[in-house]
Amino acid sequence: MRINRLDLTRYGKFTDKHIDFGPVEPGRPDLHIIYGPNEAGKSTALSAFLDLLFGIESRSRYDFLHPYSTMRIGAALEIGGVARELVRIKKPQNSLLGPGDQPIGEHLILGELGGVERDVYCAMFSLDDDTLEEGGESILASKGDLGQLLFSASTGLAALSQTLVELRSQADGLFKLRARSSEIGDLKSRLSDLKERKEQIDTLATHYRQMVETKERSLAYYDEAMADRTGTHLRLDEIKNLLTALPRLAELRDIRDSLAELLDVPEAPPSWANELPALRQQDIELAVKRETAKASMAELEKGLKAIAVDEIALTVGQRMAAIGELHARYVTAERDLPDRRLQLTEVDREIANILRLLERPEEDEPSSLMLGSRISGSIRDLVERRSGIDATLQNAKLEAKEANRRLIELQSKLSSETAASTNGKAIAALARELSALRENDHASRRRVAERSRVDLLEILAQQMSELRPWGESLDQVRQMRVPAPSELE
Repeated sequence: MRINRLDLTRYGKFTDKHIDFGPVEPGRPDLHIIYGPNEAGKSTALSAFLDLLFGIESRSRYDFLHPYSTMRIGAALEIGGVARELVRIKKPQNSLLGPGDQPIGEHLILGELGGVERDVYCAMFSLDDDTLEEGGESILASKGDLGQLLFSASTGLAALSQTLVELRSQADGLFKLRARSSEIGDLKSRLSDLKERKEQIDTLATHYRQMVETKERSLAYYDEAMADRTGTHLRLDEIKNLLTALPRLAELRDIRDSLAELLDVPEAPPSWANELPALRQQDIELAVKRETAKASMAELEKGLKAIAVDEIALTVGQRMAAIGELHARYVTAERDLPDRRLQLTEVDREIANILRLLERPEEDEPSSLMLGSRISGSIRDLVERRSGIDATLQNAKLEAKEANRRLIELQSKLSSETAASTNGKAIAALARELSALRENDHASRRRVAERSRVDLLEILAQQMSELRPWGESLDQVRQMRVPAPSELE
């Protein structure tokens, strides 16, 4: 059995890697040396070859990148002179696959190995530093023949006396002192004949130089061919990857086509991101209302099913009417209870919002923030006094302005009349205007308006706080652009 190529498809740290040993070249040793720095993957490649022959171990150490279900090893082997493509996957049974990933029997490999198990094969043909060290320790710890100990440590065998006897007999057949004929003597005579023949067919220096040049050219051609072959393999791997990506490319194109139809769709306004928490809160509230309604419906249905007709009660009309009225009140109160609870939740939320505005969100007892009656009364008196002073001042200004206006009108009237009658009429008109001004209620109306203005300012401040962060003042709110209905949709 000869291995032509080892495929580390998904094993250890390798993914889609290949080790190609090339074909057998007649006249040249079929020996390959794989070398590299530490942690390059030499031991991983050896373990992959053993797992290919005997199956991936149940608790493999090489699943740190690829899980058990995806581990895969492949190889191109020559078994009995026939080239075969085999694949090994991680399964308890039927893990050896042939062309088309069809399961094949393990006897194909085990028969070629002569029934050798994994441990014996590793001891005979898979020596490494650990096994050599174990063999050395076995030699140092044992007694007896050194050759037997060395062979036992490397192969795991014992009781080699029979084998040594056979080897001695074979050695006597090769050469024995004072024997007429032996294999070594025959070989010596043959060697003499070969020397004579060598002298006859010895090559000239020029011919040898030509052959050396031919060999160097052949090696150059070989290196070039190997480089082309490696490039071809890389290109094949790239084509395989592209073929694997074709279905996903089709999906990507479909996705791009679907996205191209959405290019004209406007993007969501940035303000919607700020509205999302409120919408989620509203969704939660609606869900709570829905659950409350379901519970109420279940209670009502349960109550309806529990109602039984009482013939005796039907005869008592007035009492039943009173009982029905009381039951209606009870049902109304029971139905109203979820709404009251929701209102309580809304009130708690408003209280939390007010505490947040007061920079006291962690206050457990909001009632402790209320001012005492003495302080609130003093503040209210001061506010009313200030309101009265402002109202009186404003009314005085308005009255002075109105008096000046009327004075100007009276002066214009006085100038147009005669001097004799002007003074009397002007004085009478001025007296009438003064009496009219003294009889009006502008001052009281002003004070009432000022009180209403204070309340309206508090309502305005609360509404402005609810508009945050879209505006801090009325001017900013007035300057905001109101979105069109199409943009809102």
